Amino acid sequence: MANKTVIRILAESGLKITPQRTAVLEVILSLNNHPTADNIAEYLRMSYPHIPIGTVYKILDTFFEKGIIKKVKTGDDVMRYDGVQKKHYHLLCADSERIEDYYDDELNKILNEYFGKKRIPGFIIEDFKVQIVGQFKDKNKKK
Repeated sequence: MANKTVIRILAESGLKITPQRTAVLEVILSLNNHPTADNIAEYLRMSYPHIPIGTVYKILDTFFEKGIIKKVKTGDDVMRYDGVQKKHYHLLCADSERIEDYYDDELNKILNEYFGKKRIPGFIIEDFKVQIVGQFKDKNKKK
């Protein structure tokens, strides 16, 4: 049985609640490590051994279009997916695939104030994303 949060998210987004959609969203929310489509499909195959990768991609595209998930492109141009809705930024490790969420209300305030005052001719700012690239001190920790 799909968890109530997943069902609520799908229903509020106006999406039909299907076993494939609930399974994909449950994986994204439970892994919490910015998985790739292949990571998601691999994890799903434990319960749904015959789910086509194309189905996973279609579901991910639908979730992105509905604002349920965000796309995170790494320095290696690998597309990863993020189910966290609260405003945050990403810490990307330069030497690994590790990505962690970074929450900073002060940075949110600074960026909002700056872009609230700054006008870019011919451009309307809808959102901004910050990816901070560096090294984690605890290199042995995998995420």
